[in-house]
Amino acid sequence: MSSLQCQSLPLLVLSGMVATVFYWASKLIRHRRSFKGLPMPPHDFLWGHLKLLGELTAMFPLSVHHQNLVTTMKHKYKLPGVFYLDLWPLGPSQVVVTDPDVALHMTAVKNHPKHPDEAYYIDPVGGKGNIVASNGPLWKHLHQMLAPAFAISRVRSTMGMVAEDVMTFHSIIKDLATSGKTFSMEELTNNLSFMVITKAIFGFALGSQDTTSPAWQDFSIIRHAWAVQRDGFNPVKIFFARRKRLAATKRLDALLSGLLRDRFKTLEKDQVDVSHKQSLSIMDLVLRDRLEEMRKSGADSTYTLDPQFVELAVTQIKTLLVAATGTTSDTLCFAYMLLSKQPEVVSKLRAEHSAVFCPGIQETYAMLQEKDHVNKLSELEYTDYVIKETLRLYPIGHTARAEDDTGFLMYDGRPHSTKGLMICPVQHTMHYDSKIFPNASRFDPDRFARDESPRHAWRPFERGSRGCLGQALAMDEMKLVLLLTVRDFDFECVGLKPNKEQRVPWTDLDLTFGDLAFQEFVFEAQPRDGMPMKASKVE
Repeated sequence: MSSLQCQSLPLLVLSGMVATVFYWASKLIRHRRSFKGLPMPPHDFLWGHLKLLGELTAMFPLSVHHQNLVTTMKHKYKLPGVFYLDLWPLGPSQVVVTDPDVALHMTAVKNHPKHPDEAYYIDPVGGKGNIVASNGPLWKHLHQMLAPAFAISRVRSTMGMVAEDVMTFHSIIKDLATSGKTFSMEELTNNLSFMVITKAIFGFALGSQDTTSPAWQDFSIIRHAWAVQRDGFNPVKIFFARRKRLAATKRLDALLSGLLRDRFKTLEKDQVDVSHKQSLSIMDLVLRDRLEEMRKSGADSTYTLDPQFVELAVTQIKTLLVAATGTTSDTLCFAYMLLSKQPEVVSKLRAEHSAVFCPGIQETYAMLQEKDHVNKLSELEYTDYVIKETLRLYPIGHTARAEDDTGFLMYDGRPHSTKGLMICPVQHTMHYDSKIFPNASRFDPDRFARDESPRHAWRPFERGSRGCLGQALAMDEMKLVLLLTVRDFDFECVGLKPNKEQRVPWTDLDLTFGDLAFQEFVFEAQPRDGMPMKASKVE
């Protein structure tokens, strides 16, 4: 290399560095200026809203779910029903929707597509192409395939079987109440909910409630390892978390794909009639189209499922398993937490359960085994209110949508641009808005009897065609759990450390429950520390 070339090399490197700095500086200036004049919390020209999020995060216990941050900034800065967050370059900038009418329009009337970032959060646990994050023809196909399993009439017909699992749950709590041991309510409710959804999917349970199922153990590893990958900064921890997640995913996929192939062979060998969708398990619904295709083509018994189909089918099964377990388990934990400090509410629940069914738990269970009596679950209005109020205070998360073909949302009589932005209707913030739900921080199940808030403002399952498929199953399962436990047991949160002052102005629940009042972000917004509790028998 000539001396001239040696001299010019540093200049080339320096020129490249200057050009790179100029490019990013120009991009930063253009991006930050694009937010000028928009409704939003205080905006830093260098950091956008990243610095603000850091300051708000410091107000909460570790790993708090980000919906708490949105609710805090809404209250602190008195933000309107549609506002903007500038999170570049660490994340997609957002349009935050906290107005129920706008949220209803974008999820039910216009049905905006899911934003790609929803797949970023869900795919590492559920798999690519899952029904939650997919769009277009794929989503329509998956929805048509799975929706019959969650029809209200079908769900109600399974409640006798679910009641058997709840009685096992009752027995476990009875033993714990006798021993006086502290236990993790989250672990117990996870085991229960996992049993219920595996029976709905496979027709049989994967494991038992006495010990955590190996399949659910793998799900737990996947969820927690992904949280480390997603939120961590230590490259060594991220590396090992990724290895753990991939190993657990491999084990789980092998188990589920084996079950899928075995069931396909059984359906084909026994010539099972799959024409009546509502009588089929979820796995049978997944296999139905492929089985009918094989029968029409006249294929022989050597027909095998192709790997692409198996991968897609396993993805849907994993997604349903983790979503159904988490939603129900988390809500039950918070319901028991809230009820532990609400004796008046517990008394009303007990009175309703005895009036609608009968005073004894065993007699109630017997009634639930009769088709005519299981529909009495619909008569448990106050129980329904308690669950709804728990979900209002503790929704498990929110959807993330992309712009539609119009590129804007109408609010307060004028368009708000959504081009290139992620749109987040944050129900947690709506649920804690006293203009929508009077005395929003108060646990008040009777508010639903008073019908004082717009129905579409309560949206823990979201609204529209992309709302949670399993809502009916989750609500009936939670009713059954309360029905078969609340009259026999009192619950107490263990190790409570009530805060002396409210961390934030929009809730005072931490004055009673301490940091348990704030959900932790793992895969969804879930209880902290496993929700440690003790149970005692009602005399």
